[in-house]
Amino acid sequence: MVRNNSTSNVDLYQSELPQPQKEIVKTFRAFIARRYPELTESWKWHVPIYSLNGKNLLGLQDFTAHVNLNFFRGAQLHDPRGILIGTGKLVRHVTFRSVADGQPTY
Repeated sequence: MVRNNSTSNVDLYQSELPQPQKEIVKTFRAFIARRYPELTESWKWHVPIYSLNGKNLLGLQDFTAHVNLNFFRGAQLHDPRGILIGTGKLVRHVTFRSVADGQPTY
């Protein structure tokens, strides 16, 4: 994963999160870096954002009791299992309340 100069802001953001949000963000950052090294991690809108060729694809956003994995063009994704949440024009998300929520169930 390409890390730009704002990655230190993402590190600080992660370090200041409460649990379980801290562990969820840490797990997703490691997964994205390992599986999608071509993505660039940056700090925008006070959250970590992942882009490819300057196009924002994903974002991690913390809330009081969970973390959302945002898909900036999520409305265009094929979602036969109906796991994406949202009714806006473009963005969809998946909510994670623990690291276990992100584990495959197959």
